[in-house]
Amino acid sequence: MALIFIISLLIWGWVEISVFIFVSNEVGSLLTLLGVFLTAIIGITLLKNQGLSVVNRVRSDLANGHPPVMSIADSISLVVGGGLMLIPGYVTDGVGLLLFIPGFRTMAGMCLLQWVAKRPNLTGFVNFGGSTFTRGNRNQDPFGFSKQSHHQDNFYDVIEGEFEERPDTKFDIKQKKGSHHNDC
Repeated sequence: MALIFIISLLIWGWVEISVFIFVSNEVGSLLTLLGVFLTAIIGITLLKNQGLSVVNRVRSDLANGHPPVMSIADSISLVVGGGLMLIPGYVTDGVGLLLFIPGFRTMAGMCLLQWVAKRPNLTGFVNFGGSTFTRGNRNQDPFGFSKQSHHQDNFYDVIEGEFEERPDTKFDIKQKKGSHHNDC
């Protein structure tokens, strides 16, 4: 697995450098460097604008009692897309820009969430609340997430209440001082 990662990283670097040289030969070195900085600024701007809309969607989903799965998938794709647009290179900028397209970013985010859910070494950190990834039943939710709680018994119900803390008169400092003075 590590060998595949190293080979793909080398191929990615070679492709980035080749595209950078090609663009530099076509438009010039100064415009090529300006384009790299411009795409980084565009990436930050897109991430800020679309990120705020995704946060608002998460809030509205939570307020309506719906699981914000699609909004979380969108936010994952936006963060990855913004990070890719900050990395210098036109190939990473192109992939990062694809992750800002609404339909594509949702699909990419859902694929990433499914990959995380299937990883055995990440199951201790991820709770999908009755995920149907392992059961194979996709009738409950088209994206594989259950809208019901993963707890079947009432053991985990939240019970709310109020309390009032009252000081114990035995340990009141003023009373102890007064009792010592009376003893003398």
